[in-house]
Amino acid sequence: MKINNPKTKVLILWGIVIFCFLIFWITHSYISDYQNFIEPRNYLVRAEYYLNNGDEYKALQELEMGIDTFRPVNSETLALLMKIKKGKTNKNILDNLEKKHQMAVILENCNYSDRLQFDTKMLNTGEITFPALSKTTKTSVASLWRLLTRSPLQCMQKITLSEQQILNFLYYSGGVFSFNSTVGNTGITIDDDIFVVSEGKEKVSGAQIWFQGRNYGGHRRGFYVLILTPPPCKVYRSDRFDIWDSYDEAVKMYRFLEEIPEGYVGIFAVADEASENMTEELERMLLTFGFAKKTYVKRERKIFGYGYAFAGVGVKRAIEGTAVQNWAEYNPSQNKIPLAICGVMKGEGKQ
Repeated sequence: MKINNPKTKVLILWGIVIFCFLIFWITHSYISDYQNFIEPRNYLVRAEYYLNNGDEYKALQELEMGIDTFRPVNSETLALLMKIKKGKTNKNILDNLEKKHQMAVILENCNYSDRLQFDTKMLNTGEITFPALSKTTKTSVASLWRLLTRSPLQCMQKITLSEQQILNFLYYSGGVFSFNSTVGNTGITIDDDIFVVSEGKEKVSGAQIWFQGRNYGGHRRGFYVLILTPPPCKVYRSDRFDIWDSYDEAVKMYRFLEEIPEGYVGIFAVADEASENMTEELERMLLTFGFAKKTYVKRERKIFGYGYAFAGVGVKRAIEGTAVQNWAEYNPSQNKIPLAICGVMKGEGKQ
């Protein structure tokens, strides 16, 4: 049928345009919603979706992926994990999960309160048993705690904890520790305790690297590095690189690490910020110490991102992913300092 009326033709044309626009808008909305759903950091959204649809296995997978990828773990994630595991696992696992949940709540409350109260008896026992501490290690742990309670954990200043309780607190609040003197899965052992603390983007942030009773970190911005010889471990070199300040600092750090012999232990801690001028070459060099890209920054795998805290102990020429590493995301919308803690502990009998 031939249409001669100009107005009818215009109406039909506009109808086609509107129809095409609606199709585009619906398709675009669907794709946007789907892309948002599969965004790695939205693991909690997916976990709740799968749980509501009766798929506890997928929900559990999403939560475990999120916990392994995005740190620190929030209390909401741990609460959902407890809900899924309740009645399906033994009491000890649930008790330890509850402690991690309580620590997450305490750390979240730390952002809004100068002083907190909680029952310290919960830290007398734990999921793991820390080895007996030497006198030097006890002093280092006490000093580490004093520095932590000056800024990121200021709300804990009035709470008295023993060295063992401090270590339990650090573990349950997200610390990563390797035991029996072994640096992760590198196969290399150390003969003294190592503790590493990184405070990410904030005016008063700092870094701590404790070895043999001395702190090789500080409160100046940058990437702190301590290099130890193979066992018996001795201090080989140490330095700080303000990568935020300039590209040249990233080049200097790359050359510094390039000169480190195979089998030497590298200890790393970020103070404030150390990614602004990070180069691909330097990132690859860090991977040669056994670190891995375990978190996401804008959907891209990275070792850490802008303003992140990062702490790690690795070995030159170790297999990627075998080192000890920890990180915490910086969120400028939240009033908190990103905090990452890790350590390598001596085994029993190595006093």
